[in-house]
Amino acid sequence: MKYLMILVSIFALFGCQTKAQTLEITTIHIEPKRVTQQVPDRGKQHTYTTYQEVTKRSVPAVSLVSKEDNVLRFSIQGNISSRGLQIRKVSKIRFEQAEQLGNGITLKYYVNIKHIPGKEGATIAGYNYSKEEKYKIPHDVKVIHIEVYEEHPNQEPKLIAKNKFDFFAKI
Repeated sequence: MKYLMILVSIFALFGCQTKAQTLEITTIHIEPKRVTQQVPDRGKQHTYTTYQEVTKRSVPAVSLVSKEDNVLRFSIQGNISSRGLQIRKVSKIRFEQAEQLGNGITLKYYVNIKHIPGKEGATIAGYNYSKEEKYKIPHDVKVIHIEVYEEHPNQEPKLIAKNKFDFFAKI
């Protein structure tokens, strides 16, 4: 019994750690919907199946979570399509470079997308992703630009979201 109490307290300590910067991925589900439509030429009704998204897609964005002392916390979110014979998965979001020009700095983040051979499930239309990031602001920086690029294999990275944070502007 004593060892069980020690084991439970150790697991409780590990469970109380702060939230890690992990990539969160959720599935965008769809469901079939039967539609009946009148054909004007023949006067007959035509029934067909369409697919309607059940899960809402996340809009690609960079949003401010908090700014405490010289630490900026922000969230990166977006979505990718993955359907039929084209399976696409988000493998990671990586920080590549910080370019400083005068009192401003540009942070570039890349969403790596892997293409996997095979067939996607019939009720899956894609994936939403989000990740919370931290950045320590240098003392001489007054403006922060954050750019998020989507990176597919054998293609040039494409800008999907950007935001500007000016914390030292006079109001």
